Amino acid sequence: MKTPGQVSLGFDLEWRPFPRRGEPPCKVAVMQLCMEKTLCYVLHIAHSGVPPILKTLLEDSSSIKVGICIDNDARKMLNDYNVCVQPLMDLSTLANVKLASPKRWSLASLTEMITCKELPKPSNIRMGNWEADVLSKQQLQYAATDAYISWYLYETLPDYTIEAESVKAQ
Repeated sequence: MKTPGQVSLGFDLEWRPFPRRGEPPCKVAVMQLCMEKTLCYVLHIAHSGVPPILKTLLEDSSSIKVGICIDNDARKMLNDYNVCVQPLMDLSTLANVKLASPKRWSLASLTEMITCKELPKPSNIRMGNWEADVLSKQQLQYAATDAYISWYLYETLPDYTIEAESVKAQ
């Protein structure tokens, strides 16, 4: 599944889920990118838009963007900012191939399966105001964690074996 020399980027988006009455759907407010264990970016694009250099990165085929239901996020970026995020790898699809367990994975359920750790997804943060002028520390942590765990799972899944899971359980 991995292409030699291709960089993986954990990729996720946040936006206010419910627009005000009578308004169109909310645009993407926050983009998260993670490319290694210690390097995650939380980009507050609600007020600034997408700079040309970021658009170039997102459309560059030398980096694969990874996440859960990533096709939906890519479609949202195309609709909101005319950015064609590609190439993409849906972690749910990768997990179904690798684990031979067809299911619709969430980021939390796949994280728990692979790491045996819970990924907290508090609704007050997840459904919060991502368009705020200043994001809270909790919002920043939530956003960075989602991008990081997407990157981590992509890097881990190709080497994951069912035997490794049974050893962890013992």
